Amino acid sequence: MLRRASLWGIFWFFLHLIFCQFGDCGMKYLGNQLNPVQIIFLRFFFATVWLLPVVRRKKRELRTSRPGVHFSRSCILCMAMLLWCLGLQRAALPMASIIEFSNPLILLFLASFFLGERITKSKLIVTLVGFLGIVIVAEPTMGSFNTAIIPLFFSVVLFVGADIINKKFATEEPMLATLFYTALGITLVTCIPAALLWRPMTFKLWIAVAAIGASADLLFFCIICSFRLIEASTTAPWRYLEFGLSVASGYFLFGETPSVSTLLGAAVIIPTTLLLACDELRIGQKCCRG
Repeated sequence: MLRRASLWGIFWFFLHLIFCQFGDCGMKYLGNQLNPVQIIFLRFFFATVWLLPVVRRKKRELRTSRPGVHFSRSCILCMAMLLWCLGLQRAALPMASIIEFSNPLILLFLASFFLGERITKSKLIVTLVGFLGIVIVAEPTMGSFNTAIIPLFFSVVLFVGADIINKKFATEEPMLATLFYTALGITLVTCIPAALLWRPMTFKLWIAVAAIGASADLLFFCIICSFRLIEASTTAPWRYLEFGLSVASGYFLFGETPSVSTLLGAAVIIPTTLLLACDELRIGQKCCRG
């Protein structure tokens, strides 16, 4: 039976998934009316603005010894978000959700190169099967190839790159510093391109970008609250609730239904990433027992 702390941890994690889905829906909606660079600039501009009251009260937490790491991370995340926004313009939300689930597979592959982590034979097989699921989602038949998968996939690769930077360098940085400098960095990187590609905005669009900017801060806050109560590995099975949220959001907001290839890809990718999560949890328990 789950303890109360675990239940609260799962609750915060579920809220994090809701804010993630809200942000994706917002960017997909805005993608039909604004340039992707403008969307990313406005999202993180408002994310920075919403953080200012917190920053004023907790200035000490902005101290950092690694400004270069924060800038590099901001640049990587900026490109990742741009590619994700481009992909959302052409892909159904359930498809994007499935591609996002490939994050652990890509992380395992890249971590072996950049962090020196060892890949066992079983993990390699599971990873290859997982990538087969991505191929299925892409529908590589003689008649068609879903090109929307390309920006989504490379976006996830860049997100994993940012995760590796966090794991190697930024783990000792205060959470507020990481959040604020990332939002501010992306705002600064995109401000000039956004100004050059600027499209006129209605009051309704300003409200929308302000809302997804707030969601960017709230999802980060929720994940911090969750990880303070439960281990990250504990959240793995619950992460796949996002697929259900994306199916519901896509259907009710954009009239989308998941294709057969998306469902088949999900049937391959979800079990493989769950196997990886269970394997990591088993290894972690062995290490704890010595």
